[in-house]
Amino acid sequence: MKKFTGIIIPVTTPFEKDGSINFDNLRYNIRKWNKTDVIGYMCLGSNGEFKALSDEESYEVVKTVIEEKGDKCLIVGAGRESVPQTLEFINKLLPLKDAIDYVSIITPNYFPKLIDDKVIENFYTSIADKSPMPVLLYTAPSYNNNVGISPAIAKKLADHPNIYGMKDTSSNMMAEYVEAVGGRDDFMLIAGSINNLILCLKGGGTAGVVSAANYFPNESAEIVTLFMDGKEQEAEEKQIALRALLKETGAKYGVQGVKACMNLLGWKAGSPRTPYLPLEGEELEGVRQAFIDNKIL
Repeated sequence: MKKFTGIIIPVTTPFEKDGSINFDNLRYNIRKWNKTDVIGYMCLGSNGEFKALSDEESYEVVKTVIEEKGDKCLIVGAGRESVPQTLEFINKLLPLKDAIDYVSIITPNYFPKLIDDKVIENFYTSIADKSPMPVLLYTAPSYNNNVGISPAIAKKLADHPNIYGMKDTSSNMMAEYVEAVGGRDDFMLIAGSINNLILCLKGGGTAGVVSAANYFPNESAEIVTLFMDGKEQEAEEKQIALRALLKETGAKYGVQGVKACMNLLGWKAGSPRTPYLPLEGEELEGVRQAFIDNKIL
């Protein structure tokens, strides 16, 4: 298996105000990120607003990233609400297979009362059994009707021959995942937030897919580099400082905040896709002022 060590950017999809995708801006961002210390990209994740894209648009996003990414690694979000839909989209990606390291599958969530451990295990097993590409689990309860993956099921799924890791974007589950699957040579535990990055690294994880890397790529990557170099205290101090800055800026506003920060700092993120609106007015000026106060702008 290919095991990642470093920071991966959960790539935003640049939309114009009319909702169209600006692929030139996507290319610009990838080319600029290629010059930073990140190790690769995850497209079609939460920051990529994957639920707002058709399968055809999603394919074109992946193709564009592949054309520009060079030797950086690539994870593609391929999860859909059902097993057949998910496998259908994975199979649409087959012409791009050689450039994709893993497909990431988020939990189903529309009927949360019907989703228990048995459903989760069956969902992932059914996909992994048939997927022509290696699979990563993806749990993000706050975006998915509080549906997640229990540590017990994560441990069972980690033994599947075509499941190679899990991205955890929960707010408080990393310690339990560390106990269940941390430190395995055949399974990657990946932080899905700057908040749980150090805890993940301490538990045997080696990588993070963090939204802050969209606009602070080198600062995010430095945390992992310091930790892996044995400078754990410095890594923790960097994480604390970055978290504090994020709370003043992008972390307050979700994907619209991420895009606002990117636009202010020289990337071309455009707007969220409607019905979501770009950050404007006092909120945008507050983010700008926070960057000025911290001597970033």
